[in-house]
Amino acid sequence: MFRRQAYQTWLTLIGYALAALYLAAPIHGALSSRFLGEEAGDVYEMARHIWWFRTALPGGYDVFEHSLLAYPEGSPAAQLWAHPLQWFPMWLFAFVLPLPAAYNIGTLLTLVLNAWSMYLLARRKLATAQRFPAFIAGLVFMSLPTIQGHLLEGQVGLLVQWPVPLLIIFLFDYADDGGTSRFLIATLLFTAGALGDAMQIFYVLLPLALMFVLARVYHRDYVGALRVMAVALAGSLCLLLYVSPILADYLRHLGSVGATDRIDRSIDLLGLVSPSSDNPFWQDVAAHARKFAGADLGYTASYIGLIGGLLALFGIFFRREARWWLFVALATWALALGPLLKIDDRVLSGSIAGYDAVVPLPYALFVNLPWFDMARSPARFMLLFAPAFALLAGYGMAVCCSGRWIQRRSPRLQFGVALVFALLLLEDYKLFAAFPSVPAEVPREIHNLRRRRDIRAIYNAPYDDDTAAKEALFLQTAHGKPLIGGVDARLTTVGHARLALLAKFHPSLLLDSGADIVIINKARAIETGQMDLLQWRARQGLGAPIFEDQRYAIYDTPVSRERTPDAYSPVAGLQSHLTYIYKEQPGWLEFNAILEASNRRVRLSLNDSPLETLEVNGRIPLSMPLPIARRGYHTFLIALDPPCPQRIDTSLLQCPRVTVENASIEVLSAGAIYDPIRIEDGIILAGYLLPQAPDGELFKIRLWWRFESERSAADVRFVHVLDEQGRPVSERPADHNFGMIPAGSELTETVTLDQSKLEAGVYRVLTGWYALPQAIRYDVLTDVDGAQDDTIVLGSVRISE
Repeated sequence: MFRRQAYQTWLTLIGYALAALYLAAPIHGALSSRFLGEEAGDVYEMARHIWWFRTALPGGYDVFEHSLLAYPEGSPAAQLWAHPLQWFPMWLFAFVLPLPAAYNIGTLLTLVLNAWSMYLLARRKLATAQRFPAFIAGLVFMSLPTIQGHLLEGQVGLLVQWPVPLLIIFLFDYADDGGTSRFLIATLLFTAGALGDAMQIFYVLLPLALMFVLARVYHRDYVGALRVMAVALAGSLCLLLYVSPILADYLRHLGSVGATDRIDRSIDLLGLVSPSSDNPFWQDVAAHARKFAGADLGYTASYIGLIGGLLALFGIFFRREARWWLFVALATWALALGPLLKIDDRVLSGSIAGYDAVVPLPYALFVNLPWFDMARSPARFMLLFAPAFALLAGYGMAVCCSGRWIQRRSPRLQFGVALVFALLLLEDYKLFAAFPSVPAEVPREIHNLRRRRDIRAIYNAPYDDDTAAKEALFLQTAHGKPLIGGVDARLTTVGHARLALLAKFHPSLLLDSGADIVIINKARAIETGQMDLLQWRARQGLGAPIFEDQRYAIYDTPVSRERTPDAYSPVAGLQSHLTYIYKEQPGWLEFNAILEASNRRVRLSLNDSPLETLEVNGRIPLSMPLPIARRGYHTFLIALDPPCPQRIDTSLLQCPRVTVENASIEVLSAGAIYDPIRIEDGIILAGYLLPQAPDGELFKIRLWWRFESERSAADVRFVHVLDEQGRPVSERPADHNFGMIPAGSELTETVTLDQSKLEAGVYRVLTGWYALPQAIRYDVLTDVDGAQDDTIVLGSVRISE
């Protein structure tokens, strides 16, 4: 069908380029004004990081340090180092093209390269002189809905699949014939396969190598199996060496994902036969038939197509060599289904002998293995399914093209049939009639901020919405100013307490942080239900906006002599309750609330340091002293211990939670509180507060303990009260042991003294620790009042008549 002529290579590339434009239509008319992808995806974040390359290189900045994010500290740009092929050649194009054009052309070029590399693989494996079957294999590879889904969500690094078919070519060559040059090229391609996204090593490269090894062992080609293992090992070591400078930062970016998230990120059992209902090719069918939830429009899309599926069946039935690729496709499809079987976007569950039951799948065997647990999105195993299925379709096309009906037709008719066939294939695979895109226009007033030299940084609100955070990154490409926040791979190094409390728009907090400008993303604020609150806070703290349209409102931060000595913001979650706190000076605070739960243990912590564990059954009042040893932002957490177990079907989850009501913060003192007093065996009195006046009938003594070694029930804390003659009073607080306390822990406590049971006079209060069973006091190592008696004198309180 396609004869060996000089123009055919270029004709093939042009064909793939036209197919890429056809899939992405109508972007060809807006290459410089819109970005391919959906608003909720990573498009704006990608665009900002491409802009950063263009800005940092000529400006002399460190490209691999986000110096314009997380003002003033900056943040490491681990993703930029780890995934060079994710940004190249887009950042190079950005030096001569508008940012949207650089991004769009770069992504389309990636699709063309994917198709071309698959074409080369298919030419090697299909064993036919005709080029059209290989062309179809490349076309399927570039246009499968799972590939379009990654384009839709702006996950360009995972679109970089062109090293994989080339790797397959050289794995076959090296496994069969050996050779140093083949080994080096295969190793280089294995490494390159993960330079678009390092997670490719788990989703594509290692599973591919494993299947090669299994096939060689099955055929008793042990030398070939060892050669493939050598390539995988050498490639993995090269990748590890490459990412080693930023490995710690990169692993922190990966975060953790629960069982429910992995189900959401897996494909549906019906996805293979579920076309997109937004595809005009299938709209009439979708109007009269049930719409499968499996027809996902994101990267979990797994539709194989009516035409592609038939071609694959032809290849499987008529070409024996295609069946190994069927094994690869089935194995990766099974992994992409995730840990549990999902039908119509719901986990298939039932009841067996009164117990809830689900259908586990092979992925569940590996999900918690070391390193493999970083593969958080099972649907991405479809990236290995894609080349296997493309080859199956290529085999099927080779079967069709070898038929007499095709062979006897004129070349022009053959070309016409091929063109119609390719168009029908693309129509079958399209996710949308018009591929989504997002605007690249930014209001002129935001561009004008670039000229202002009085702006140190910009704070963007809302801070807690992923889409708003990514759009804030894109706005930086217009104004060029540092951001207080800023995300990289959806994460920020800025403390959530700081971001949350700056959203109260207290001028002193904003100015102390360097936020001279506040930009409210009105569209995102409306979507998240925060618009009324943010506008009210802006009116109260910032005044009138200097610019406002339907998308954004820009405010200057006013200079104010009024300081904000303290602020707090409670945030309730399903299994925890957070309180973000700001305190201008060190000192003591007291958190007051009502806790309600049914036989649940609750852990309290301040800045990730555990303070106390409570048993909550019913409604109980909580009054927790909080020692704030430094000025700035802090986080107080109330969390279930242990947390509710992760379940796939949360409707079946019976897990009592804790509710927090009437939360409030009371300021007890201001000034330095950290004055550690060391006691024997790693006990430290880090601070205390002895009030000068009672709270009603009670004197409340706050103590802050730290433990460098673990404590047991044999360790007892005492608080003694001595009268003016130095005699202990009978109405003193009871001695207390805190049970098992791990090394490195902290705790705070409030010890009460009832003044109604004491006569008028001055009383000294002292504390210390002793060990059972001999009740021998631990030595006080710091030279303080009472140390000679192995006690710490906290001070005196006066009881009035």
